Amino acid sequence: MSGIAVGLKKGFIVTRRAPKSLPSRTKGRLSERTALIRGVVREVAGYAPYEKRIQEILKGGGNNPTKRAWKFAKKRLGTHIRARRKVNEMNEVIANLKKAEAAAKAAAKAKAEAAAAAK
Repeated sequence: MSGIAVGLKKGFIVTRRAPKSLPSRTKGRLSERTALIRGVVREVAGYAPYEKRIQEILKGGGNNPTKRAWKFAKKRLGTHIRARRKVNEMNEVIANLKKAEAAAKAAAKAKAEAAAAAK
């Protein structure tokens, strides 16, 4: 703002106000509260039978288990995008389980080695 009457930045010098955020800008964004509630429900209720079946399909292997899981999820959820999202979620669950098992094995091994060294 120059305060000059002509040119690109002409006019009275003012301070800009930040515009209000519109509700449409935040639509679909996951809030902390919703994430917490979903996490608690998942802990208490576990996985739905169809979600367990998707996990079995993904663990089972065979010919292209991801594609078979997509087809199964699409039949249950209705759209390809929802099915893809659900299969990705189940893949993450399986990966987290494997990481937890590996960590438990490493801890058990370290404990056994410490016990053997103490003897």
